[in-house]
Amino acid sequence: MESIDDLLAQIKAEYQAPKSTQPPKKKSILDEAEFAKPTSGSGSYQPPPRTQTWLSPAEENLLADLKAEFKQQEQAEEIKKQEQVRQEQVRQEEQLREAQLRSQQREQKRREALTQQATEWLKKLNPKSEEGLWFEEFSYSYPSKLEAAIDYLQALRETSIG
Repeated sequence: MESIDDLLAQIKAEYQAPKSTQPPKKKSILDEAEFAKPTSGSGSYQPPPRTQTWLSPAEENLLADLKAEFKQQEQAEEIKKQEQVRQEQVRQEEQLREAQLRSQQREQKRREALTQQATEWLKKLNPKSEEGLWFEEFSYSYPSKLEAAIDYLQALRETSIG
């Protein structure tokens, strides 16, 4: 093998020498290295074969422990996610129940107010008047005159609003 000094001198000479038609005495190192590579018949890259690594029993136990620990962590994360989803569902159900309860309470207050208005209206209603006679016929299909008065006042309120 040539010494490093010889190789450096050869490279220096190739680049400093004027371009002449004479071929150099020796091939360039780069050319030699490029052509020294073995060529494969298929022209495609084939990785070198893997060497099988053998694990000692202690290493196998450690690997098995790590795999088991990783699996436990995944299961714990999945359980945590499921618990969060369940808690969110419970929270949404509670909000829905609270909204329904508020709606029922509003409806109950509205009904109480209508009942009070209907009671007052019935006290003021003259049964001999045209409206009183009409209301008498209207209330036959209701269980009580109070229920009929509530529906009548509610209908009046809806027509005046709408």
